[in-house]
Amino acid sequence: MRNSARSWVYGGLSIASAVMLASGWLMGFADPVQVVSAQGVVIEKVRSGDFALTVEGYGTLQSVNRRLITATSTAIVDEIRLKAGAPVEPDTVILTLKNPELEGQLRQALAFLKSAKTSKRQLNLQQQRELLNSESQFAELKAEAEIAQLQMEAERSLVESGVISGISAKRNQLKAAQLRQRVELEKAKLQKLQQVHQETLSIQDELIAQAEDNYQQVKHQVDQLSVKAGISGVIQQLPVTLGESVVPGTRIATVGSLFPLVAEIKVPQLQANLLMSGQQAEITALDQSVYGQVVRIDPVVSEGAVQVDILLDGETKLKPMQMVDALIQAKVDPNVRFIHAPAGIQQNSKQQLFKVAEDNSGVRVEVNFGKRSGDLIQVIAGVSPGERLITSQIDVDESISRIQLKL
Repeated sequence: MRNSARSWVYGGLSIASAVMLASGWLMGFADPVQVVSAQGVVIEKVRSGDFALTVEGYGTLQSVNRRLITATSTAIVDEIRLKAGAPVEPDTVILTLKNPELEGQLRQALAFLKSAKTSKRQLNLQQQRELLNSESQFAELKAEAEIAQLQMEAERSLVESGVISGISAKRNQLKAAQLRQRVELEKAKLQKLQQVHQETLSIQDELIAQAEDNYQQVKHQVDQLSVKAGISGVIQQLPVTLGESVVPGTRIATVGSLFPLVAEIKVPQLQANLLMSGQQAEITALDQSVYGQVVRIDPVVSEGAVQVDILLDGETKLKPMQMVDALIQAKVDPNVRFIHAPAGIQQNSKQQLFKVAEDNSGVRVEVNFGKRSGDLIQVIAGVSPGERLITSQIDVDESISRIQLKL
């Protein structure tokens, strides 16, 4: 009896030992589960619907109408009246330059012009005297010719009656003919003199015109020593200093209009294929937001970015050269799964995340991501709409495939 009871005890212990060994063996081969505090863990629910693709960028505002002012002659910056940022009108003088040599050339050109005009007046007076003398001689000669003609006609009847001799009458006829010929010659001479006078005056007028052109050219250069804005707007740049020497072509100032404005935005090269002209955009600077539309996309890639020009709608309080951010509405894809993008995630990539069940247990799954739009990113595969993912960083070893959230 005692031996039988002892056998039962030994048998029970053996079975218990076997069960414990089997459980331990199974636990050794099962996936380990790590308990993670739920505090601070970010869980995103996979949503489905319209996915608005947006492209973010940054840049500066620029005036559509800009004027670059350069030096037209060698000079020294004599006075700076306004600084960058000052509002201006077309006739506003920004700064003045000084060039004594150019100012001397202006005085000399003016003297030449006055001298040419004085010479014309003198020439005109001289021609009038010559013309009066010639007209006077012509009148006297014409009068003599008319008297001789009358005398010849009067003597014609006297010759027939024998009062005067035929020789005397012939002499008077010859004299009358000579006088008529001299009248014609004097008349031609008078006409020629008038032509010569007119040509001489034309030559003098050309000299005056040349002197006038030279004077106006030098005067224009002198006038440009007073540098004017040329357009309404604001001074964007003024790179010269007082007393600085400048040569023709030196950049003096840049003036831009306050309206209209265009935002020159840099966007990532990888997102440039989503953009096209006419797309709407929101431009933000500090606490101000305005809207505009894409008007140009630069085909050249520079330092991994593409420049996009966005023309602002209407007038705004924003100013040229101001730093701005841009959010461009590229397009809308329907029936897309998406979540708020996990930190550090790149578009068109794969990432292993923990999918969370209703009992707050999590299993590691591989998620394929697509395009990114702002803080949202498309989910291509790995989870379904309504399922939840842990998108924040958690302190779990890569070998751990299962976790349990501790509330």
